[in-house]
Amino acid sequence: DWMEAMAYVGSVIIFLSFCTKNVRLLRILNNVGCAIFLVYAFHHGRVPLMVLNSMVMAVNIYHLWIERKRSK
Repeated sequence: DWMEAMAYVGSVIIFLSFCTKNVRLLRILNNVGCAIFLVYAFHHGRVPLMVLNSMVMAVNIYHLWIERKRSK
């Protein structure tokens, strides 16, 4: 099933995000993995997964936005 394969890809991306020392890259990779899991969760009707990944993405986006604002 291609959807299951997508979930594994999302898992690998999230794992790789935690292997980097660069926090900005961590947040970007983590958001990509979360977005993949959102598609998976929506497809399977998994509301708790949708909520969790949406919240993690919101936190990552907030911190990326703050970082960008500080660097200007």
